[in-house]
Amino acid sequence: MASKDQVNIIHTQTEILPKRNSVLLELSHSGPKDLTDAFKLFSTKICEALQLERTSIWIYQPDQKLLYCEDLFIFSQGTHQAGKALFADQFPRYFSTLQNTRFINASDARTDDRTSEFSEPYLIPEDIYSMLDTPIWYEGRLAGVLCCETVGHPRNWTNDEIDFSTSAAEILSTFIQTEKGRQLEKALNESELKYRKIVDNAVIGIYHSNIAGQIVFANEAMVHMFEFTSMEEALQCSIESLYRSVSEREEFISLLLQKKVLRNHELTLISKLGNPRIVLINAFLEKDMILGMIMDITDRKKDEEEVKEARLRAEESDRLKTSLMANMSHEFRTPMNAILGFSDLISIESGDPDIVFFARKIHTSGQRLMATLKAILDLADLEATKSKIKISDINLQLTIADILQPFFQAANDKGLYLTTEFNDGTFARADENLLHIILHNMIDNAIKFTHKGGVTLETDLVGADGISWSMIRVKDTGIGIPVEKFDFIFHEFRQLSEGHNRSYEGSGLGLTLARKMVELINGRISVESEVGLGSVFTVWLPASSQNLKNNAREITKVKEEFPLRTFKLHPPEESPWILVVEDNDDNAEIVKMYLRGQFKTERAPDASSAMKMVKQKQFSGILMDINLGAGVDGLITAQHIRKLPQYKETPIIAITGYTMSGDREKLLQGGCSHYLGKPFSQQGLLELMTEIFE
Repeated sequence: MASKDQVNIIHTQTEILPKRNSVLLELSHSGPKDLTDAFKLFSTKICEALQLERTSIWIYQPDQKLLYCEDLFIFSQGTHQAGKALFADQFPRYFSTLQNTRFINASDARTDDRTSEFSEPYLIPEDIYSMLDTPIWYEGRLAGVLCCETVGHPRNWTNDEIDFSTSAAEILSTFIQTEKGRQLEKALNESELKYRKIVDNAVIGIYHSNIAGQIVFANEAMVHMFEFTSMEEALQCSIESLYRSVSEREEFISLLLQKKVLRNHELTLISKLGNPRIVLINAFLEKDMILGMIMDITDRKKDEEEVKEARLRAEESDRLKTSLMANMSHEFRTPMNAILGFSDLISIESGDPDIVFFARKIHTSGQRLMATLKAILDLADLEATKSKIKISDINLQLTIADILQPFFQAANDKGLYLTTEFNDGTFARADENLLHIILHNMIDNAIKFTHKGGVTLETDLVGADGISWSMIRVKDTGIGIPVEKFDFIFHEFRQLSEGHNRSYEGSGLGLTLARKMVELINGRISVESEVGLGSVFTVWLPASSQNLKNNAREITKVKEEFPLRTFKLHPPEESPWILVVEDNDDNAEIVKMYLRGQFKTERAPDASSAMKMVKQKQFSGILMDINLGAGVDGLITAQHIRKLPQYKETPIIAITGYTMSGDREKLLQGGCSHYLGKPFSQQGLLELMTEIFE
């Protein structure tokens, strides 16, 4: 006969087991909307079925190093909580045990070796005695834990309770798998929808076709690009019909079959309405299907062609501008050379005072006109100059001494001194040609506006704003400038006195040119002045590293007085023969008269005559006009002469009205040894010839 305890156990099993099985059946058929609801349902039903105080569901993070509490149901409170976390490095025995067991049935969880790690931080504070933890497996991997806990008293877990917990964990695993699949399907559908929207709204055409050309898919951009009336019309069209020829289609397919992938393949296709479309195609071959993406670059190509045409027009405009400026320079300077030359000779050789007076007036007016024309041409040439600037180390002392030479006569005529105060060995970083023009204009300006006293040029080396500067000061004792006019004087064609009653001649371009050119070589100009006392214009140029090297080096100091050079006269029997290659009769005569008594000359009016004469006679030097009218120009003639063995070292002096930026370098690199721009004076020509033949 069964004992009372055995009867109670049987009775309990008879009542409880069906209820637990009913719970498992309910859980297996439940269909919550999401995992959060599912976890709440599971923790509640399991807690009730096992008559527990606490049931929780913990899910592993992907790295298996953290368990996160998705739901904790507390029966006495009827509440659900979430958010706690367990880290593997804090509870290593527990995490290791879960990987290698079907369940953890700790009647005394505080002393059980598998769970005792939780005593201080968790079990004792929560008054938990017993734990039944069942791993949840998902796709062969530990996904989480179903945790059953008793509060206030220990509990010996029965086999039925362990089986129930294990079954619940398996159902929970199945549900997680189902829900994950549902979520994945939803994500895939959403992703497909998203990418479908991207494809449909893409600005590039996207299509899918077979090798035969039948289109099975096309997006809206493809439909619009090739001017189909509808998607249905596009799908009924063959890709082949969009090609200009069968051979182009065959070439495309052949390349695709060979490479499998074509990237940025440029083609010209034809729309349904017959309009050309220049496109870039990216195509991928998968078995016998082609996935293609087409970018319409018709407008871009049109823009590129327009830009190219605009660039060519701009280049042609620049070329014409350069040619025009060069021709203007030549056409101004060539006749001015004759005007200035003959008026100078008349004033020197005529014994009639009236004739001398008239000649000097003509000469002065010609110089004024030439100065104005030169300033205008220099200003117009600034843009072309930018690309031809050559920055180098320049010895300011030697450069200034060279620039000053032509101004001593002008200063002497006005009774002014022209002196220098050099800081020996000062070098600057600048373009030599531009620096010559800058200082020429500033010195000319200083002499023009000074009536008593004179002009002094100084060099110095200073530091300002953390930069080393080489400075050139042009100091005069002239009329001075009001402070409010400092900026005004740098404007084009502006002077302090203007209009019909202006006091000074000139174009008003000198300081404008100087400032613009200084800025082109990374410098600046400053001005100090007081009305009636004079002005100081300072050119600031980047200092050269040569300054440090040469500070202690002794450099020959240029004298502060520069007498006019005297020229060594050759006895008749020693006078060198000079060939003057010049097509202009007046200029040829000027050169002959300038050189008479010191050099013997013969003239060649064109390139052909020059070549014959140099082969028949050995000349000591050649004065070569560059523009010889129709036929071969002077530069090519000089190159032909250089090929003759007897003329490899002979001085060939380019005499030309082409004096724009870069002309000098072009001529010196092209076969000429020296350069003299028109108009030139007798003094300038004789100085150069004496320098060559001394």
